[in-house]
Order: sequence, then C-alpha cells, then structure tokens
Amino acid sequence: MKTLLSLTLVLTIAAGSFLLSAQADESVSTAMNTIVASPLFPALQQLKAKLEESQYDLSDRNTKLRVKRALHYFSVAQKHADAGWSKMASDQAARGLSLLALSNMRYVQGTSVKI
Repeated sequence: MKTLLSLTLVLTIAAGSFLLSAQADESVSTAMNTIVASPLFPALQQLKAKLEESQYDLSDRNTKLRVKRALHYFSVAQKHADAGWSKMASDQAARGLSLLALSNMRYVQGTSVKI
C-alpha cells in the first residue's frame, strides 16, 4: 500500500512539473515574439538620437562622465525594453536624456568624435 501511494505521488509530481515546464516554455516563446515586434520607446529613441547626433568634447572631465553615464542608462533602458518592462525602460532613458540636457555640456567645434 505504501509503495503504491509513493508511486502515485511520484507520478503526480512528475506530471505536474512537466506541465509547468511546458507552460513556461510557451510563455517564453510568446514573450520573445512580443519583444521582436515591439518598437523602441519614444524616450529611448530620443536618447539614441541625441547620443548619435551630438558631438561632445570628451576632453572635459564632466562632459565625458555624463556621456558615459548616459550611455550606461541607454544600455540599461534597452535591456529593459527587450524584457518588455516599458516603465523601467522609459525611466532609464529619461535619466540619460536629463544628463545630456544639462546646460554646461561642452561640444566639439568642427571635428568628429566617436563615442
């Protein structure tokens, strides 16, 4: 009797874990399809455009640190966007934009600088 009960318990647990893993696989594939189809968030697009278009004077220490930090916020925002976390992605992109909007940022005059 104990053997039959143990065998039934083991089979029930195995079947339950199989169903849970099948559901998890299905939800992951659905999320991946959503990620591929989702466009960049507006704040993330603005930050990307601002980083690509502007030429910052990286010889100035403060400007260099702000640009590096804005790039960090962009990469984090992009990871959040890929994960489907729109609020976190927008917040991180807004942080990067606010750093680049400071009035004492220095820009290069007439030469190209790669960030």
